Amino acid sequence: MSAMILILIASGLCLIFGILHIVNFAHGEFYMLGGFGAWLLFSQYPMAFLGSGPVQYFAAIALSMLVVGLLGVIVEKFIFRPFHGDLEATIIVAFGLMLIFQAGALGVFGVTDKAISSPFVGKLSLGGVSISSERLVAIVCGAIFITAMHIFISKSKLGKAMRAVAQDQEAAQVQGINIGFIFSLSMGIGCALAAAGGALVGPIYYVNPYMGVVPIMKAFVVIILGGIGSLPGAVIGGFIIAMTESLVTTYVGAHAATIVVFLFLIAVLLIKPSGIFGHAE
Repeated sequence: MSAMILILIASGLCLIFGILHIVNFAHGEFYMLGGFGAWLLFSQYPMAFLGSGPVQYFAAIALSMLVVGLLGVIVEKFIFRPFHGDLEATIIVAFGLMLIFQAGALGVFGVTDKAISSPFVGKLSLGGVSISSERLVAIVCGAIFITAMHIFISKSKLGKAMRAVAQDQEAAQVQGINIGFIFSLSMGIGCALAAAGGALVGPIYYVNPYMGVVPIMKAFVVIILGGIGSLPGAVIGGFIIAMTESLVTTYVGAHAATIVVFLFLIAVLLIKPSGIFGHAE
């Protein structure tokens, strides 16, 4: 479950960096907004015409992804695009956005953790191991979103255009590809994936204005480990980091898990600086 949520965040971050070349430190706040969106739409202002239970929860996730994705498009077009090509400026802008979103969420929602009531009951037990329904749903939904993104990027015409822009923006523009539209589309998809992660963890943990800080740090570790700009690397890296952290936390402790994860990252970079699936230019 931890791996799926981390992969959702890292895949969106990887997509944004690979195509827009933006180190988006505010990406964790889109994850946070997805959590608050699900909380508002499911727990506070439910859509009565959908009844109650899982249907309404899934509708809240979909609507949160749509709204946060559109917000990502607006942020890309009006805030990041004027600084396109200037890596240092985009990093500073991203840090500023991160603080703005955190302060805005703090002012609107307050400091108290928000809980999303679970629409699911029961748990799955297999061979003496149990997993709650909420975690099982997070795993299945995460797998569906990641698979859908892979199919879209590898098979669709827009997906091929995104890959072309990632490989060579000037050549793609010469071939008639609207790179501005591709930038907005990539940002929207990346932010929507992050929002999905935040909405899926809502019934499992809590939602608060700072919930995106730690996941974005882990997501950067994942994409560096897997290879910056490599979506398969983000998936493999997500599983490696999440499984390592979970196992070490269970048998040793949370502090030891953080140490082991970053030591593992350093060891990989010493052996293969470009990451597992990365390649030198």
